[in-house]
Order: sequence, then C-alpha cells, then structure tokens
Amino acid sequence: KEEHRRQRLAAQLRESLRSLVHALRVGVGFTQALEYVARDCADPLGAHWRWLLQSLQVGKSLPQTLDELSARVPLKEIRWFVAAVQITQTTGGSMADVLETLSTTLQEQQTLREKIAALTAQGKASGMLIGAMPFLILTALYFIAPDMVVPMFTSWLGQAMLAAVLGMVAVGGLVIKKIVTIRVD
Repeated sequence: KEEHRRQRLAAQLRESLRSLVHALRVGVGFTQALEYVARDCADPLGAHWRWLLQSLQVGKSLPQTLDELSARVPLKEIRWFVAAVQITQTTGGSMADVLETLSTTLQEQQTLREKIAALTAQGKASGMLIGAMPFLILTALYFIAPDMVVPMFTSWLGQAMLAAVLGMVAVGGLVIKKIVTIRVD
C-alpha cells in the first residue's frame, strides 16, 4: 500500500512539473504557477501544494517552506524538486528549463521501471514454474505410482531427500529472485 501511494505521488509530481513548466513558459511567476498546479492537482499531492501556498501566504520564505515540504512528503523525487528550485532561485537561471529537465528525467526513469518490469516478468514466471515443478512431479507420481512415493515420506532416506529438494528449491528460488530483481533509483 505504501509503495502504491509513493507511485501515485511520483506520477502526480511528474504531471505537476509539466504544468509548472507550461505556466512558467507562458510568463507566469513561480508562485502563481504553483497556484495553478495546486488548484488542478488532485490529492494526495494537491493537498501538499495547497499547504505550500498557504505557508508562503502567511509569510514563510520559499526555501524554508520547500524544506518543510521535503520533510512532509517522504519522496526522493520531491527532494530533487526542492533542490532544483532552491539552486535555481539562488544561482539564477531558467526555472522552466530546470524543471523541464527534471520532469523529463523522472518520466524516463518511470519508463525504464516499466520496461524492466515487463522484461523481468518472464524470468519471474519461469522461476515460479521451476520452483513448483518438483512438487508437481511428486504429486503426479503419487497418483500414478503411490508405492514409489510413500517411502519418501516414511523412510529416513526419503525424508532426507525431500529435505534436500526443499533446500535446493529454496536456494534456486532465491537465486532466480536475485537475478530478476533490478532496482531503478
């Protein structure tokens, strides 16, 4: 559930950044662009944008408010947004260009995540099938030739073999999981 919320916030941030860039390119100031984004963005991120604007309206400085936003929203993409805005405000430069670059980077990162998920899906399915295969074969053998399978459960040698199979299947599953798990940060 927490991962789903994180993904939703990240998706909303990408959309908000595109809206901010559009507003800034039209010639609107940063605070007014934030007002447009806060009005159009749904919750949960919309609530944070509205909070940001309220904090600015009561007199807090932009850097202080952005730091508080970064603390309120535990998302690395928000930290990148805050850093980009603070650096651009301090050093000067085109806020629209910086935020457009950030938006593009975040979108490319999401696209890469989706491609990796699609490419590793086959490996994950293969791993599950390979892990289940010994048990499926044992079940089939039990119905075909029960006199061959029963000693595996009743004799110490059979139980040792079952334990070895379980151990190997577990190790194999962990290895396959390690192979098909690719993190994109």
